[in-house]
Amino acid sequence: MSGIDLASLARRVELDTSVVERMAHARDLWPRSTLSLVEGALPPSPALVAFPADEEQVRAALDWAVVNRVAVIPWGAGSGVCGAAAGMAGSLVLDMKRMARVGEVDAATATVRVQPGVLGQHFEDALERQGWACRHSPSSIWCSTVGGWAASRSAGQFSSRYGKFDDMVAATRVVAPARTYRTGLWCDGADLHPWVLGGEGALGVITELLVRVVPVPGARWLRGYRFPSVAAAWTAMRELMQAELHPCVLRLYDAVDTRVGGRGKGARSSPGILKGLTTLVTGEMSLRLPLSLPRLLNALARWGGEECVLVAGWEGDPRVVEILSRHGHDILTREGADLGAEPGEHWYAHRHDVSYKLAPIFSRGAFADTMEVASTWSRLPQLDRAVRAALGEECFVMAHYSHAYREGCSIYFTFAGAGNLDVYDRTWARALIAAASAGGTVAHHHGVGQAKMEACAREMAGISKAFHELKRDLDPLGILIPGRLFPEVDLPNPAAPAPSLDPLSQVATLPAQQGAPERDAALAREGWALRYPTELPLSRSLAGPRPPWDTRLLGASVIGDDGRRVVFVDVPRSGAGPDPRASFPARAYETVTVPIVRLADDAFTVDTLAQDVRPARRVGTGWEIRGPAAPELARLCQVPETST
Repeated sequence: MSGIDLASLARRVELDTSVVERMAHARDLWPRSTLSLVEGALPPSPALVAFPADEEQVRAALDWAVVNRVAVIPWGAGSGVCGAAAGMAGSLVLDMKRMARVGEVDAATATVRVQPGVLGQHFEDALERQGWACRHSPSSIWCSTVGGWAASRSAGQFSSRYGKFDDMVAATRVVAPARTYRTGLWCDGADLHPWVLGGEGALGVITELLVRVVPVPGARWLRGYRFPSVAAAWTAMRELMQAELHPCVLRLYDAVDTRVGGRGKGARSSPGILKGLTTLVTGEMSLRLPLSLPRLLNALARWGGEECVLVAGWEGDPRVVEILSRHGHDILTREGADLGAEPGEHWYAHRHDVSYKLAPIFSRGAFADTMEVASTWSRLPQLDRAVRAALGEECFVMAHYSHAYREGCSIYFTFAGAGNLDVYDRTWARALIAAASAGGTVAHHHGVGQAKMEACAREMAGISKAFHELKRDLDPLGILIPGRLFPEVDLPNPAAPAPSLDPLSQVATLPAQQGAPERDAALAREGWALRYPTELPLSRSLAGPRPPWDTRLLGASVIGDDGRRVVFVDVPRSGAGPDPRASFPARAYETVTVPIVRLADDAFTVDTLAQDVRPARRVGTGWEIRGPAAPELARLCQVPETST
């Protein structure tokens, strides 16, 4: 960086310009960059790495970068898989791990202040010493940071009960080149909370977070089930989630993943030829031969049968766990065979192992990657077929289904192929188009980065204008991750979705400006009611409070100030960048897709909630509990707590 004054920055922030440090921060774990390295191409090298110890040093680094017109890349632990944290040539990388303080839990609000550089497992350990837990548990928990979770809207393995990490973040402090600001509960002006979470550092560097926490679970119940097919297991998963039974984990492996993963008593042994081929894929020898015949390999995998394994679990207050797991077990054994506790306990003990198994595949002549998509239950089969077929053109494919919600579920594909960057890029291009065409989100929890920029810009078509207006205000020179997130895409103005009702997914697309009496009467005639009752038009009630494990707004069509329509895909928990669905003026909304409940289902209203009892909705001054466990949970809520 000839001609640039590094000494002035070095006096305020610790710097490192060594080749080792710069190369260590040149990329994250995006498999494409690993494949490039195997082919002999080094990643672009940042010019220097800074290690700020507090917010003042972050400000100093940004001020210096503005004066010297240097790109800035915020960096947590480098475990992202989409290229979001990859350094640019000549850039300044801000390694945030020196900012690693965890505060004291405020028991009255069940929140804790934490700095962004804390590694995930260290965060959970610090909370546990105080009797609390975050329960955000991505497979990368040992090598990812709290700030990275927020920046990418990460989802952990217990999201079905606790929500994604952006649901857990109540407030942030953010340092941008133009100013420092606060969001959420700390907001002191226009609230940019929905834009910062998922913004991957483009709108500022998060320097502190207020995170919602829960008491350390008092009990845990885990079990495995064998199902005759994925479709049968999906039905059980959907029924369980819509029965308001709130499992902490619901994780289904397709038939191939069940066999390749060796999931105990989960399925019958593979036929000999398939067993031999999968040994090649997971064994020690070269992968080029088996993976050069992906269609044959996938066909043989399907020939092995359809049996699959589902892991289910509950945790929390022992009384609640006993009630929920008993009713959940009843649903899961209607078509599933009980495999006992071993598959669940084994998964729990090894739930973080996957993060360390992909790299050796590259050294053996192949590539491996993962893709996480999501959709409503009604569209999940077509999403699964479309993406699986697109990936299967040139890759061996398997999948598991996790992050299940009342309205839908995520699909996590794992795929391996032989070839070069051209094969890799073709595979991703086909799969992203297939996911979008099937009505799914192209990103559920891995973030956007470089891998999905254009696909996410298409999915969120129309918000790039608002996003870039915010960026110009906060980062006038565009030094923060320049060129990443929401490139301009030329798309026709989409049509507004027609009003509709999806009983399988328990969602309805409704006119946003319609009066409450007419809207509620129309729903009632079909046997349904809003999950979040309101006497207002839905356009004026979207930003209301909701529990972090629940969804208030799945999709919307909005008319922007420029007259163009923005249509947000109606999927549960899309992770395609920031989520501004509920951030537009009320007048802008045309339609909204919201969760609904069936009027015919039994419901019990209580005045107070026992620990770990999750209500279906707020009604008047009380709470409504629904589902097969509702009578027992309602009685539990009416029993006074006893001290020990």
